[in-house]
Amino acid sequence: MPLVKSASKEALAKNIKTEEKSKPKKQAIAIGLSEQRQAAKGSRKAKLEEQYAKHMAGTEEKGETKKESKKTEKAEM
Repeated sequence: MPLVKSASKEALAKNIKTEEKSKPKKQAIAIGLSEQRQAAKGSRKAKLEEQYAKHMAGTEEKGETKKESKKTEKAEM
């Protein structure tokens, strides 16, 4: 099913619901946010890009802590 090409919150919600029918939740959210960023223009686009960068930085930090905890678990064994 085609996704809504819009930067609105309503379009984002609709796109996520559409994608969740056939994909895992995290992937559906990523696709919905990607469509929203691509459709945005001007200052709205800059704001979305900034929020995305913050989200990715936080995700990377969480990923590092998981890797570190797995390394310590393996070392203890």
